Amino acid sequence: MKMVTRTAIANMKYHKSKNILTGIAIFLTTILLFIVPSIGMDSVDIQFAMVNQTYPTWHALFRSVDADTAAGLMAHHDIETGGLRCDAGTFYHDDADITVTWMDSAAQKLYRAELSEGTFPEKADELVISEGMLKEFGISGGIGTRITLPFQKYLPDGVDFAADREFTICGFLPDNEANLTSHTYMALVSEAFLNREIPEAAREYRFLFRIADTVQPDINLNTAEEIILAIGKSFDIPETDTNINMDYLLANYVDSSLFMAIVIIILVIIAAGTITIYSIYYVSMAQRVQEFGCLTAVGATKRQIRQIVLREGLCTACIAIPLGLAVSTLLIKPILILVEPSQDPLSARLYCDIIGSHEIALYKWQFYLLAIVITFLTVYLSLFLPMRRAQNISAVEAMRYQSTSVKQSDRKGQTELSIGRLARTNLTGNKKRSLITILSMSITGILVITAATVLSCADPKESADSDIYGQYQLSLNDESGNREHPEREWTRLIQDNPLSEELKEQIDELDGVEQVVESTLLNINTDLENVEQTGVDSLLGLPKSCFPELKKGIMEGDASWEELVSGDNIILHQAMLRWYPDLKVGDTIQIQVQDGEQELSRTLKIIAIGDYPFGLTGLNFLLTSKDAADRLTNKNCTGYFHIIADKSYDEALENSLRELMGTEDLLELDTWKRVYDDWERTLEVLRNICFAFLGILSFICIMNLINTMINSIHIRKKELGIMQAIGMTNVQMSKMLRLEGLFYILGTLFISVAGGSLLGYAVYLWAKQNHMFSITRYHFPAAAVSIMIAVMILVQLILTALLVHSVKKESLIERIRFSE
Repeated sequence: MKMVTRTAIANMKYHKSKNILTGIAIFLTTILLFIVPSIGMDSVDIQFAMVNQTYPTWHALFRSVDADTAAGLMAHHDIETGGLRCDAGTFYHDDADITVTWMDSAAQKLYRAELSEGTFPEKADELVISEGMLKEFGISGGIGTRITLPFQKYLPDGVDFAADREFTICGFLPDNEANLTSHTYMALVSEAFLNREIPEAAREYRFLFRIADTVQPDINLNTAEEIILAIGKSFDIPETDTNINMDYLLANYVDSSLFMAIVIIILVIIAAGTITIYSIYYVSMAQRVQEFGCLTAVGATKRQIRQIVLREGLCTACIAIPLGLAVSTLLIKPILILVEPSQDPLSARLYCDIIGSHEIALYKWQFYLLAIVITFLTVYLSLFLPMRRAQNISAVEAMRYQSTSVKQSDRKGQTELSIGRLARTNLTGNKKRSLITILSMSITGILVITAATVLSCADPKESADSDIYGQYQLSLNDESGNREHPEREWTRLIQDNPLSEELKEQIDELDGVEQVVESTLLNINTDLENVEQTGVDSLLGLPKSCFPELKKGIMEGDASWEELVSGDNIILHQAMLRWYPDLKVGDTIQIQVQDGEQELSRTLKIIAIGDYPFGLTGLNFLLTSKDAADRLTNKNCTGYFHIIADKSYDEALENSLRELMGTEDLLELDTWKRVYDDWERTLEVLRNICFAFLGILSFICIMNLINTMINSIHIRKKELGIMQAIGMTNVQMSKMLRLEGLFYILGTLFISVAGGSLLGYAVYLWAKQNHMFSITRYHFPAAAVSIMIAVMILVQLILTALLVHSVKKESLIERIRFSE
């Protein structure tokens, strides 16, 4: 077998161009096979490390739990650790959100409530706060300092008036930049304070817990969620009062879908690499028939022939794989930093700190081993058919074999020769070779077009158009139950609605404003069950200018503007069917309009069911005309001003709108640009990663075209030399080669665009149905197709020029004497 290895190494050196191309394909395949799982798992590990550093450690919590239920939960056999939290109220502040809460010692550990100094409160007047919270009130002090703060007690129906309470600071919680930026704080009080302020019967506890690891072997994310919901069900706790700490669970339990996604991508890489390497060997095998036939004639067995082909490929792999792993290792850190998903500077800083601290292993030996094993497997699969073909070549077949690209018996005489006919003769002389080259490149082309279709449909502009109607949106900032801010109650807001006709006229006069579309929002009660789970507590009235969009979105039934204006008919948003699947066109819903003074009942008939963007409906599921909604109340129930402007964004116009809003916080302003920027940031990283991955796959498959063209020149050296001896110029030869390359390109593009468009449209329909990236409309990826065409033509032109230059380096005599 030593002779077999020496022959394989000699062949590898002799067929240098083919093995260089094969090596490049193996090199790139190795890079992908190592980087894809490494980046995927490293990104997840970094996110998990961030979660484990910052998130509370409880698996789930149950809200609105009384003392008896909490005691029963503490004793449950599936719960490893449980703790209690009870929110007593807030410290009133105009610009900060400060929760006053009590937690037992177990809850303190589950919340990571560690003190920077001092002790936890025990007496009724002791308080744990943070330096940032003191600064919000303009107070300075330390341990033992007496302070007075305005306390708002939580009541069953809302929040009480603020009343001063005196406290002694007994400890400090550490501040973090997230709390300081968002002005959100937590103050800890003692159980004695809770007993003094909140009667036992009025307390609603939150029970935090961790499930026991012994509940089920090999517990994963899905089973953890099932166990949590089963515990709640056994105590009659509704799912709406169950909060699962999903980020923490994801960081500590296996999510099988992640591994499935990585496996699918690896299979795609294996398929692309296998097809490419096989195609390279298949195309080059034609010129080696005599070689293998001679080996058979001198006594080589079929097994030895197979081993020669296999070892040649493995020797190439032994050089390419280490190079691929070395380059991959250098790329891991830069890629991880590049794909950092968070737009929050604090999270981004923590992300980079974890990468630099070596807290997690970025370079996992398992992935090195995985890349090596799978790459060698890919090479073996690629060589399986070439090995079988080589072993079956007989000495007689080798003697009869003609090295030219077209068999003599297949040649047809031509009364006239032209460059086009010469190119066609070469292409049709080996149809199988041409077809394999085109199909192997087309498979990757289909993947590129499919991915490009999804990314082109995931347009941040259209997503923003879907999430906000117009360029600016003014809405009411209502709040229920806060006695310190009774002006924010809905019934008070509509008494003197800040979205007034006067404000509308002022907005209309601003430069750049084309139209102000106002819609009516009514608070209602319905006869539907479990409305607290669906949010069906409002009826939205839209003006006639929105009716074309209402009409366009209808999926079932039909509606005319006159039917909606009548006041007896509504359009149901199809999202309602998630909670009420039995609702259908023709059903009726009983509503009671709540406007603070009268309760008007009305029976409304569903005349159509439609699907509409959030920006138009504001997640209101019962839709009618503005005229009909206005007749159901005597108040000004305008809920939204949608401002249509002549520009997508105008900073001067936004500033003018904020000036009109004044200093009151009864209105909220949202902008199209803010929504667009959020979507653009979300999709940017995904787009870059996807096209980088597909770009490498495409480059792997371009090796097919390069190999086919090189071999076409190599086996026709003698023929081309004779043609040039009788008058063919270098320009004509270059033109002939360009025509041959153009055939491969056109064939590849036709199959890629046709197949990719069909598959891409199917994926688009699936993505739209599943609301992936808020996709709403189909877009043909014209830009991606144009880039693909330009790249392939450029590669073909460069390749042709290099091949002609290579041929010109040899004299006509050398080419005519050429023999394989």
